[in-house]
Amino acid sequence: MPASQATIHPHAGGYIEFADEIAKLVEDIPADVAGLCLDTGHTAYSGMDPVETLRRYAGRLDYIHFKDIDPAVYDRTMQQRIRFFDACGQGVMCPIGRGNIDYPAIRDLLIEIGYAGYITIEQERDPRNGASVLTDLSASRQYLTGLEFAGPG
Repeated sequence: MPASQATIHPHAGGYIEFADEIAKLVEDIPADVAGLCLDTGHTAYSGMDPVETLRRYAGRLDYIHFKDIDPAVYDRTMQQRIRFFDACGQGVMCPIGRGNIDYPAIRDLLIEIGYAGYITIEQERDPRNGASVLTDLSASRQYLTGLEFAGPG
């Protein structure tokens, strides 16, 4: 990725969210103009398989965000038909390893495609409920370390 290249981050609850919108984006914007920052939590939340989405756009990946989804909270919030950030406030995004995203398969895919870029672990929630963010991020990092994801100390 060139140092000055734009990177587009499809986001649940945003203007570019669903599979057809990402496909159109990739069709309309050349790789040398903009890469992708794909997010495991946003892709899963929006009905995509994160592993297959990362595989499909491996050649466009400039950056990745890691999250996990609590399936019970997800099912409940989908039935309530509430906004994405309201679902985050209810805890739909949980520490990595406690949700339904297949991180061993993601690790294997990233090794397979030779991904050497950055990955950010995120914990989205209602900002008024930020007391356990550090604990949750630590749990996510510990889980990923157990899967032998490499990264700086």
